[in-house]
Amino acid sequence: MKDLMNHIPIILEPLGLPIIFNGFPKDSEKPNQFITFLEISAKPIFVAGGNEIETERIIQINVWSNINYHQLAESIKHLMGNAEFERILEYDEPYIAGESHYNRVLQFVFCDE
Repeated sequence: MKDLMNHIPIILEPLGLPIIFNGFPKDSEKPNQFITFLEISAKPIFVAGGNEIETERIIQINVWSNINYHQLAESIKHLMGNAEFERILEYDEPYIAGESHYNRVLQFVFCDE
């Protein structure tokens, strides 16, 4: 199986933004735009002889921005699609008063051997 902590940052590297696994350090100053990601599901879809042969993995990518992030989200969809990830869900998290960034959520699925 792919090591997503290394694989996702390599896919998104052309964006030139911080790409952080599962959150942002609390005491760090947040840049205008950054990306976080995590795996939200991994389930076997093909098992043979008691061995898991293929796994369906769902990855969530959060786009954090205090400026318009439309083009960034489109670029992420393009890069992930080129890496054979299929987008299955996309939405805006409601903005919370006092927060410094807006949050766009993108979820992708792929099959891993």
